[in-house]
Amino acid sequence: MSTYALVTNAAAEAVADAVQAGKTGGFVVADPLGTIVLFDPPGRAYSSTDRLARPARGVVERTRTPAVLLISDEIMAEALVLSPGGELSLQWVADWDPPAEPARYLADRQEWDSYCAEVAELYERPELGPALAMVRNDPVPGEERTALSDLLRRVCAILGLPDNAVGRSLLDGDEPGLYDARRVEAEPPNRRWQRLFART
Repeated sequence: MSTYALVTNAAAEAVADAVQAGKTGGFVVADPLGTIVLFDPPGRAYSSTDRLARPARGVVERTRTPAVLLISDEIMAEALVLSPGGELSLQWVADWDPPAEPARYLADRQEWDSYCAEVAELYERPELGPALAMVRNDPVPGEERTALSDLLRRVCAILGLPDNAVGRSLLDGDEPGLYDARRVEAEPPNRRWQRLFART
């Protein structure tokens, strides 16, 4: 199953207001660990991460709270960390193999560890960098490779975000598949203009 969901510690009401003020509707779900948003899919059959992330950026901008956009299919998984200060992406590919040569492997691990420290800093939880660096799908002899969906769940667990968003997406169907999912429509552009002029 694919995943296309935003997870955040922002309150559900604030998130719902942010979705309504944006250009893309979806379902908002309150969870003990935060809030989940399942956005409506873009109008194209194929969409880049940048296009999928547009409504998530709007929510982060309006709530002023860091969030993570979870995206995955059977080939790739991505946790795009968004904050008012910018964004960084953790990515994993199915059947990926690290460099076999020890020096190159060590350099790769050091680069990954350093990058995960930057991601944790951006998320405003710098102490979580080492834990994020352990979220890898390196093959282990005699063991099954870690599923991409489990990697996303680990990221959620480390960051204290709801992991039941993994495997949820409106890219595959119209039903959110989450209990108490609340439909939130984006406000039509003409209503936005009316509100703007009403304030002036």
